[in-house]
Amino acid sequence: MKKTRKYATPFLLLSIFILQSCENILDVKATSELESNYFENENRIERGIGAIYAEIANIYNANMGEGNQFSDGGPLNALWSLPSDELTTNKNNGAQFDAFSALTPGEGTVYQFWKKLYITINRANFMLEKLDDPTVLAVIKTPHYGEYCKGEALFLRAWCNVKLWDYFRQAPNQNKRITSIPDASLKATKDFELLNQSIDDLKKAVDLLPDKWSPVNGAEKYKGRVFKNSARGLLVKCYAMKACYDSQYNGNKNEDYLNAIKYFELIDNGVSTINGVPFGNNFDIRTENNAESLYEYQAGHNQTEDNPWLSNNQGSGSASLGVLWIQYGIHQHTDYMFGGNFGPTTKIINLFLANTGDPRMKETINLGTKSALSPMNQLKSEMKWSNFGGYKFIKYINGDRLGKLDIKYSTTSANNPRLLRLADVKLLAAEAYLQTGNEIAARKQVNDIRKRARISTANGVEALVPVDYSSAITMKEIMLERQLELCGEDDIRWNDLKRWHSAKYVDLSTWTTTDFGYDESKHTSKFVFKADTHTLLPIPTAEISNNINMSGIQNPGYN
Repeated sequence: MKKTRKYATPFLLLSIFILQSCENILDVKATSELESNYFENENRIERGIGAIYAEIANIYNANMGEGNQFSDGGPLNALWSLPSDELTTNKNNGAQFDAFSALTPGEGTVYQFWKKLYITINRANFMLEKLDDPTVLAVIKTPHYGEYCKGEALFLRAWCNVKLWDYFRQAPNQNKRITSIPDASLKATKDFELLNQSIDDLKKAVDLLPDKWSPVNGAEKYKGRVFKNSARGLLVKCYAMKACYDSQYNGNKNEDYLNAIKYFELIDNGVSTINGVPFGNNFDIRTENNAESLYEYQAGHNQTEDNPWLSNNQGSGSASLGVLWIQYGIHQHTDYMFGGNFGPTTKIINLFLANTGDPRMKETINLGTKSALSPMNQLKSEMKWSNFGGYKFIKYINGDRLGKLDIKYSTTSANNPRLLRLADVKLLAAEAYLQTGNEIAARKQVNDIRKRARISTANGVEALVPVDYSSAITMKEIMLERQLELCGEDDIRWNDLKRWHSAKYVDLSTWTTTDFGYDESKHTSKFVFKADTHTLLPIPTAEISNNINMSGIQNPGYN
């Protein structure tokens, strides 16, 4: 059973922005901890790093206290789950991301995503500044621990910047701590500036992070913390992404793919591997942080109450640490709690039905077979329902792999979202090998994934699925394998489609509702996708209004 995770409390940030000025003005002894005296031992540094990780909870938890899901906030998962051709919703809610209907700069979900990424970056910048302070470093007694912490802060800042670049492109580069109001007005970035910042940070992180974290006295103290292979894997993703946009931003496609290969080949296979990791183990609460995992958010349930209406910044036993999986259909009351359920498109259902012998189908989507219970008691992924032809997306909710939901509200799960895993990186490397003329190396990576999928059976015996491991592969086959392997996972398919569109491997400008798997007959919102506009999100109105250097800046089609 996963233990409750507790991280640094928000007084740390309060001391950064408020109490620091009081220290200089009031000639009285402080009654609470200030920035100047907080870092008195190594544990306090660990809490500061934990606060960066903890903010990511506010991206993945229910966020119900932020407002309605599709107006002023609420759950953010529609933003990365509904675009593309794999998942859709049974209600009209979410049309901003499912049908790209009425997606405007004032969209609350977009602003919440933007804001939470920058809060995370701000926490990383604060710790990076502190870890350059000799007086702070002096309290560290564990060899190399200061370097490791700095590497973590760099990785997490890079992870956020990759998201900002991929979704918004012109987002400001906040690469240092902001200590004054004038410094808070940052300029929009151009071309690869923000992605290059991520790459620079990750290269430094590779040098600083440990090869792996060793347990301390059998405890789970270091569980889920990033390590060298995490940074190498994200570098592979950055360079593969960059290669696809090189013609758009005057880059060097071949050089970027070669850099992706370079960092892939530096991954320590003695630490990270898919060998011995059945496919389904990557989505199971009982097999979290396995040998394939490069980075996952450490979800949990709070000690007193995992309240989905609260943020993770409460600093108490009522903050929310769990993640939201219930919209994928484990019980029907999500219809009125969140305005609809998410499920597989007809397109992805048909793709898996064409590959029924592949064990990944039963691990990804399933047809409910048991009689439906009442809506308030329908708690099993196997139960029948009337949505999506009876099929459910079950990667994180299949049987017992979901784990127990929070006791009071039955809303949040402690099953970790896997944010970067080796199979994703191997298939990106396959793409890079193929595009630089090494089909044999590309084929090996694809076959590794195909083989693992087919031995992910109950007895470990390879499923009898026709596959010719000796036949040369094409880009089309790599794209298919990525969809079968990574279907519905966080920020994969839409990222792939957008970058492949830029590289002209696919042409999204010709895609119709059928291509996206959007059933317009079940919705009143008209499908309005325009590739020149909707491959990016709008810059939030709040940023344009509050940041003088962003005035007049907006992504194409949203003015």
